[in-house]
Amino acid sequence: MGYKVNCEKINDILKELSKEYDIYAPKRFPKAGRYSDTDIIRYDIIEKAEDIVFDEKSDFPAKEVLSPITQTLFYFTEDEYRESKCTSKKILIFMRPCDINAMEHQNKIYLENGGYADLYYQRLQEKIKIVKMECATGWDTCFCVSMGSNVCVK
Repeated sequence: MGYKVNCEKINDILKELSKEYDIYAPKRFPKAGRYSDTDIIRYDIIEKAEDIVFDEKSDFPAKEVLSPITQTLFYFTEDEYRESKCTSKKILIFMRPCDINAMEHQNKIYLENGGYADLYYQRLQEKIKIVKMECATGWDTCFCVSMGSNVCVK
């Protein structure tokens, strides 16, 4: 069963979902690229459907959301330490099939490698929901079809 909605309705849906989720998708950042006159596309929080870049490949993977480059693990005082708390909001990510497959490989490393699961990655992973974004065409730097990652493993 499928649904067909217009942009106005999808924005209402995203607004309602944002009460419970931080919603991430490929988003354009004008004039923030390698050179002063180039744009960059990376995963970031979106508020409306118009923020999502469907027709261009992102410059950075969704891994930036899944494993942030900086993360507070512990808080220390003079006499004690405590583990950081996780935010209460869940995460909804619009991802392409190649990023979904990459996440599956990352899960194997963080959750199954050596018999121990990374606690911080695991608690983030438990809060994530994924929306698959199909690619209408491939890009010149894509290799997903040759690697078989243009279809989801699950």
